[in-house]
Amino acid sequence: MLIEPQGAWVRALRAGIPDDGVLVNELTQVGYFARLAYSVYQPNTFLTPGYQGTLGYGFPTALGVAAANPKRMVVSINGDGGFGWGLQELSTARKYNLNVTIIVFNDGHFGNVRNMQQDQFGEEFGVQLYNPKYDRLAAAFEIPYKLAKGPSDLERLLVERVSNPGPILIEAKVGPMPSPWHLLRLVPPPFAKR
Repeated sequence: MLIEPQGAWVRALRAGIPDDGVLVNELTQVGYFARLAYSVYQPNTFLTPGYQGTLGYGFPTALGVAAANPKRMVVSINGDGGFGWGLQELSTARKYNLNVTIIVFNDGHFGNVRNMQQDQFGEEFGVQLYNPKYDRLAAAFEIPYKLAKGPSDLERLLVERVSNPGPILIEAKVGPMPSPWHLLRLVPPPFAKR
């Protein structure tokens, strides 16, 4: 049960987050695979929206977790589409100096919707995003910014975070990823190629 590059990103998350750190999942390709492959060692250290499809849930939820657990590492993983629903809350992260690591997997699209459209219709429509420059966005809120050039970079940045509390925005530029749906369901979804 392996899918790449999602698997490499999930392994980097697990290696970089302490056992008592909290990973707040979001509806992103890496997040979908994390449901299956992210090892959880302590209760209440993996939060997910489940199958409700609540795009944009992750970052605001992570802020609440960080406010309630100021001494624990809280990591919010987001796609660029989902993060866009709540990016104004960078103000909250900075105002209260919340110990939250915000990771944005940036592919410039609503990636899952793009996969579904390509599978069902052979083309895509209305899924491309016009994103902010995340380094400038972080700077506007006086939040440190880092670019993860790959999974090993992300792991290193997470390990460094343990001794540097407060908010940080990490951007991971990614390309299209294969659909994880065959791993999450017993039968293919109605839009999948047969």
